[in-house]
Amino acid sequence: MRRDFQSDEGGLTAVIEFLSAFVLFLVIVSAFLSLSRLSLGPNDPMIDRLDEHASDGIMRLTSSQGWMTPYIDEKRDENNGTENWHYANASQLLHSDVLPGIGNSNGQLDPERISALSNITEEQLKNGLGFPNFASINLSITILNSPNLERNGMTLFLDGTPRKAAQNSAAAFRILPMGNETIEVKLEVHDAGMVPATMKITEFVPNPEIGKPEWVEIQNDGGFAVDLNGWGISRNGFLTLVGQEALRGGGILILSGDIEEMDTGNASVGIDLGHTGVLGRGMMDGLHNNADNLKLTYNEPGFSFTQEVNVVSYDSDWGFQTGYSAKLDENGSWQVSQITTPGNV
Repeated sequence: MRRDFQSDEGGLTAVIEFLSAFVLFLVIVSAFLSLSRLSLGPNDPMIDRLDEHASDGIMRLTSSQGWMTPYIDEKRDENNGTENWHYANASQLLHSDVLPGIGNSNGQLDPERISALSNITEEQLKNGLGFPNFASINLSITILNSPNLERNGMTLFLDGTPRKAAQNSAAAFRILPMGNETIEVKLEVHDAGMVPATMKITEFVPNPEIGKPEWVEIQNDGGFAVDLNGWGISRNGFLTLVGQEALRGGGILILSGDIEEMDTGNASVGIDLGHTGVLGRGMMDGLHNNADNLKLTYNEPGFSFTQEVNVVSYDSDWGFQTGYSAKLDENGSWQVSQITTPGNV
């Protein structure tokens, strides 16, 4: 059998020349992209950073039991640091360094620690997970599978800044057991500022019985706690800041002209404002009995501008009588009644 070695040699030469030309082409393209500071494929530095924060953050959150170190007289009290952060209330956690962790020693999720996420602010979670100042987060925890079919799809926690408010975003997921249930934890990290907390006035008494205080009920509709620093309550001509505590997610705040002289029901926080002139007590009026503008306000730390978050303007047509309250119903309408329910929305 005779082979044509000259033909084989010519074909091999052609292949080598083609490969050499292709390699040269790749070298030229790579040099051009390098000079132009471009890269092959999608490689946005901001998205890379957010991806890293999301993956690191969800591991810190779900793989540990967490830790808190309280501050006493503005100094870290390291001797009283504890992993039992979930037993502290929102105000105690507000004045602590907190690394929230929702895992347990068995490598599962801890339902008590998940529930305690409502006692920390979004800012605290962000700082505890080591995120930069520009970052904002959205956290959701959902039951994927449960022996109790009614719990399938149940949301155990949901709050934070929505993705639509950001230019860039990254997300990380973990699916972990919690007892005999399977849970999905999803953490989104954005490059957007945090959205304002969802706070609203839900009930108030402008004309209490003789000797009783005026009071205002406020609810936190969000999942995260709200730092009350910067929040205020005002009526015509008067405004006062609320205080330096924190209101848990879903919690109720009672502001009163005399907190000791009233039943606060299931309120998470009660604050006395009788000394401010905004809310009255005894024979001293704060709110006008028949007509006034009751406002929930907020001042961003470091800024003088006062935001009017929620305004309730009432007049004589509301029909207030002594001891009556106005309550916000499920349809967003105000109902005036002799039945008052402070601390029980």
